[in-house]
Amino acid sequence: MANLDDLTGVLVRPLQLLRSRPHNTLDRLSIYEGASRDELYPEPRGIPRVRTRRRWSLPGFENEDLTFASQHEPMDPLFNAHYHARSRRIQTVYARRIRPKGTEGRPRLLYIHGYMQPETVVEEHGLLGVIARTLNVEIVHLQPPYHGRRKPRRSPYDGERFWTADVVRSFEAMRQTVLDARTLLSFMLEESPSPVGVAGLSLGGAFTATLACLEPRFAFAAPLIAHMHMGALLRDAPVLGAMRRDLARFGWTPSDFGDFFERIGWNELEPVIDAERILLLAAEHDRFFDAEVMRAMRKRWGDPEIHWYPTGHMGFIPHMPSAIGHLRRFVQRLDLP
Repeated sequence: MANLDDLTGVLVRPLQLLRSRPHNTLDRLSIYEGASRDELYPEPRGIPRVRTRRRWSLPGFENEDLTFASQHEPMDPLFNAHYHARSRRIQTVYARRIRPKGTEGRPRLLYIHGYMQPETVVEEHGLLGVIARTLNVEIVHLQPPYHGRRKPRRSPYDGERFWTADVVRSFEAMRQTVLDARTLLSFMLEESPSPVGVAGLSLGGAFTATLACLEPRFAFAAPLIAHMHMGALLRDAPVLGAMRRDLARFGWTPSDFGDFFERIGWNELEPVIDAERILLLAAEHDRFFDAEVMRAMRKRWGDPEIHWYPTGHMGFIPHMPSAIGHLRRFVQRLDLP
């Protein structure tokens, strides 16, 4: 329920006391505001050279690591210098592939996890393994920058440097996530002609929605409990209290943050895949991703299929079996080749 969302915000406060203090980069945002959509969200430059390594094998399952160099080039000159000089962990893209036996030629799924989510065995076996087997598909799980093996060694928790009041760093992390996902898609389609869909949970769902607006090569998209209105997310999410306080010290409100995304055309993005190939799953009492913002996004997107759950954001987790069932039926109805 919504109270659990608020409790989550309270529980992360002691952890966020360990965060590094963000730089004020608000005076450097004009470089994005004058850029074209192709500059902000470039297409991948060819097929990456991907290294594969077998992680484990269980009866009916195989698991591999996929790694390749990120093609991301920060637009801000100062951050670009920092990125190439010191941030080598996020320059490498890590993905995990879970492949149930017998899925050759079946559709595949690129999955993006949520904010502050570490790489865990529970997620790998309890969530991704269940989705892979239920849908009978191969899943490739992308780790966004500053999470999992891309977390800087001095960061006290996953995602600590992804969402901060250093807006340049935060937006570059968003740009990199989008490009890394599109680059991984290029590799998957080069490897096999079978179609690839994209799904994500929470912040990963926000990126799923963004990719549905930028990448027509995805066969379907399923954002889970997420919209893509960044100003509303900063305003509402209980776990972003530290970012709100830091931005307030710099003289910005969540509305100012939302206005920045308005100026760069983020809120004008619309799906480049048909509404029939989009599935939305939402929580009626979500304190992270507001239900009214979800309804507005759905209307703007041509009313794709949606399923509502009578819970809050964190309370959605017990409903995952139902959500996976909706996703399975949705993919089956698409009748993908």
